[in-house]
Amino acid sequence: MSTADHPTAAEQPLAWRTAALLALPLVMLGVYGAQSYSRHDLWDRVYDPALYLGLNLVVLFCWVGTLLGRLTIQQLSLIVLTGSTVFLTLKLTLLGVVVNDPQVLLQEFMESMVWLSPILVWRIITQLSRAARLTLNALLLSMLLGGVFVALKPLLTGGPLQPVVLMTLLQLTLTSGVILLITSVFQRYASQSSQVAGEQAALRKLTFTDILTGLPGRARLQEQLHELTQGTAPFALLYVDVDGFKVVNATLGHAAGDELLRVLAGELRRLSGPDSQVYRLSSDEFVVLLPGADDSQAEWTGQVLLHEAAIEPSARVGVETTLSLGLSLYPQDSTDGAELMRHADSALAAVKRAGRRQLRRYHPEQDAVTEREQLLARELGHALPRQELTLAFQPVLRLHDSRIVKAEALLRWTHPALGRVSPAEFIPVAERSGLINPIGSWVLREACREALAWPDLIISVNVSAVQLLQFEFRATVHDALTRTGLNASRLELELTETAVLYEDERAARTLQELRDLGVLVSIDDFGSGYSNLMRLRTLPITGVKMDRSITSDLTSPQAGQFARALTLAVRGITRNLGVDLTAEGIETPEHLRAVQDLGCQLGQGYGLAMPMTAGQLTARLARPATCPDDQGAPRHASH
Repeated sequence: MSTADHPTAAEQPLAWRTAALLALPLVMLGVYGAQSYSRHDLWDRVYDPALYLGLNLVVLFCWVGTLLGRLTIQQLSLIVLTGSTVFLTLKLTLLGVVVNDPQVLLQEFMESMVWLSPILVWRIITQLSRAARLTLNALLLSMLLGGVFVALKPLLTGGPLQPVVLMTLLQLTLTSGVILLITSVFQRYASQSSQVAGEQAALRKLTFTDILTGLPGRARLQEQLHELTQGTAPFALLYVDVDGFKVVNATLGHAAGDELLRVLAGELRRLSGPDSQVYRLSSDEFVVLLPGADDSQAEWTGQVLLHEAAIEPSARVGVETTLSLGLSLYPQDSTDGAELMRHADSALAAVKRAGRRQLRRYHPEQDAVTEREQLLARELGHALPRQELTLAFQPVLRLHDSRIVKAEALLRWTHPALGRVSPAEFIPVAERSGLINPIGSWVLREACREALAWPDLIISVNVSAVQLLQFEFRATVHDALTRTGLNASRLELELTETAVLYEDERAARTLQELRDLGVLVSIDDFGSGYSNLMRLRTLPITGVKMDRSITSDLTSPQAGQFARALTLAVRGITRNLGVDLTAEGIETPEHLRAVQDLGCQLGQGYGLAMPMTAGQLTARLARPATCPDDQGAPRHASH
């Protein structure tokens, strides 16, 4: 809805003044016209001229006050209604006292009723104040009482009632009542419609305008991008982010943060030029559109914003603030508005990784990885509600008799457009975006639920350091066990070996809480990074899984000696601690013989058993122990 659909605050009084200046002289002419048809009796010679003179003076006062702009529409309405009330009340009173001729009474009363229609129309087209409404009610009451007095006057003088007068007055009164009722209903409907229209306008403003800064928002930006991309003229899109804005909110309070954003919005508009368009997307993100700008002009404006836009906001809140900017150009980088936004956002993300406080142009070859991560983050947020996530299970075998004793739950994501996405690709994205917590909770519950079908197996679930450091992680695990009814001793949590695992006291406390709960805990991928053998003895663990690279190196002429030495060392520590040692990555008969010779109790790998669905695992467990596939004969399988 454009602003032209409704008059502005300045235009509306002008429209009313124009209407009043034209209508009031017509009222005066009507008064003089009525007097020209005089009956030349006592009433028309004496009383009528005096009454109409007073009315004309009121009308003249209203006209002059309107001309000079001294009267508002509410004041004008009150004066007109008050003057009309006084005029008609006096006229009806004098008629009842002075005039005795029923025909004259009826004629004058009908003449008075003519004033009622324009007054009621005035009520329809104006928003009357409470005083004006009370005055109008008094006018209608006085006319009703005047009509009753005129009709019953013969009884007071001892004469007979006039049926014609009674019927005429009754008809006029009923007609006036109907008109009043209709105008009341119409005014109520108009008031409600006006209120609804106002609410819709307010909602539209909230949708398209940011209340804090007064800038248009994301919806308006999308409309403008659609419009600009329909043409051939170039334009630039600058994606602006406030560095460390959360720190400002945390240290100075949200009021200071709001002030910073308000001032920054003004500076972005001022410095980006008169033809630019500035939008606020989120708490600390803005977009500046530069219509007609080429790459050099966009670069220049971006540098100005980078170095100058944050100066005044920083001074206002007392903390130095910097900006990071990403730049994309139309049509060089894309001819689609949404893609231009993504490209500028990708360039901004590269700035953030490089240390912030820079302006960076989008480069397809450099930002492809970033855009892939952003795409995965967006789509991964919908994966749970769309039921795109599933679990596969890879058995862990006891090597001396090839019996399955554990099953590791492996998360799988199949996207309808992207297809099968590797966990190595989407798990880091989930950790960086914060999605790992809801996804990890779902995996825990689903794995525990499936494990109920395999009473002799331990179910292993991978847990990231991000999950482990969450305050409520122990409660999440306890909730999964409680909801499914799985015994805590049948759940094993596999924690990837990281610095956090060894150095963060919160991680150590959480591990102990999990062990107190009865849950098993093992170190996954040991040997791939830190390999802190001394720290192993202080952690409350129940197992260690050697990284697949160690298993692979055992059969390597170059790295075999080191891999065997490391495996022997870990085997000695795990035996001393009384915990399990599992060799991962067993894919060939040589791998299997090597880990068996070194004393590993458990093994896992594609050469022993491929990942499978829950139904396939159930079928595998139902096979006789003498089945050849259960004898652990390894076979090479690619990942």
